[in-house]
Amino acid sequence: MDVFALERTKRRNITPNKHLNISLLMIYYMGMWPAQGKYRYLYFMYTICCFTFLLGIILTTEIAYLIVNWGDIAKLAAGATLLMTNTCHACKVIIILCRHERIRCLIDVTRSKLFSRDNIKYERIVTYYTWQGIFHHIAYQSFGTMAVISWGVSPIIDLLSERSKQLPIEGWYPYNVTVSPVFEITSFYQAVAIFICCFNNVAIDTLITGFITIACCQLTLLNRNISSLNPEAEKQSIVSKDDVDVKRSTIETYNRTYDNLKLCIEHSNMIFDFSKEIQSIFGTAIFFQFLVNCIIICLIAFNMAQMKVYILHVLFGMLMYMCCMTYQIFIFCWHGNELYLHSLDVVLASYSNDWWQRTKNFKRAIQIIMTRSQRPLILTAGNIMELSLQNFVRILRMSYSIFTVLQTSTDV
Repeated sequence: MDVFALERTKRRNITPNKHLNISLLMIYYMGMWPAQGKYRYLYFMYTICCFTFLLGIILTTEIAYLIVNWGDIAKLAAGATLLMTNTCHACKVIIILCRHERIRCLIDVTRSKLFSRDNIKYERIVTYYTWQGIFHHIAYQSFGTMAVISWGVSPIIDLLSERSKQLPIEGWYPYNVTVSPVFEITSFYQAVAIFICCFNNVAIDTLITGFITIACCQLTLLNRNISSLNPEAEKQSIVSKDDVDVKRSTIETYNRTYDNLKLCIEHSNMIFDFSKEIQSIFGTAIFFQFLVNCIIICLIAFNMAQMKVYILHVLFGMLMYMCCMTYQIFIFCWHGNELYLHSLDVVLASYSNDWWQRTKNFKRAIQIIMTRSQRPLILTAGNIMELSLQNFVRILRMSYSIFTVLQTSTDV
């Protein structure tokens, strides 16, 4: 029994690609997925309002905060973390809005006949990858939710502890935010905005990784189909159904097997094109995310190191924020690494069937698949850095190096 059969006893059946549908629904209801039909102009106005409410005002106040406090390293480090996160989030939203037609084409591919023809035959495999996508979404969302909740409740805890009034996130406003009811209104706005932004940001990231998960699933199904090409089984099926002679059944068997192989080649080409399109649409956004998160992780560590008094909910929020940023890099690297390993298995699957007993056309087709698979699928961040677990470790090491430099400069 393989790993997918073992997992079947642990996970109940679920709609194929449910993880992708969850991310799309969250993006749509938050106004970041252009609608089609007669209500598209009304939805466009909704998109503008959501973007302004969630990111426009927040980004403006954070930029103003950095300008006002220019020269204060501690305040700049505290304000720059969320500014970079929100800036990267805004860039991903713009990519979603500008390239939504290409993303719709990717979604159509996931629902195509070739991608869905084996959903029943290999139900346990499709279920396994669907639950895998949902697991990463829940884990990623959990870190982000705990971080924003810690920030959201900080004004309430400060009031109960009779400490000075402090907004959930740093920002400059053209009015006095320390007096009531302005402080309460601004705090409530910030808490709601960062909470919704967290869900939207996670949905966009898991949409990207969801596409990669589907590509890995399709590669697994492709490998199963190629390695299970068995003319003897096809021959027994034909003989049992039709009263034909052995010679005719043999010819029909090899023809059917060859047709199945050609279908596998078509499936393979579609998977490779699907993965290249993921790279083309989201590669730049992933690179920018890596660059930003590398700096954010070291700045969070620097902020915690500079704290004179450790406040529990503030420290917990910063730790969860660091875990969220680290996991954000990890899911991209992990999924990219899985896609690379799955694409390597195509060569082994092609060699696993009884190709030496087949016709010349069959052997030539197998050779085409194996030759194409010699160049495995490698996703990159902006054509600069490969999405792999090795690079994930390198990013964390780079963050630690930057933190060390900042810590040394302040100690001096």
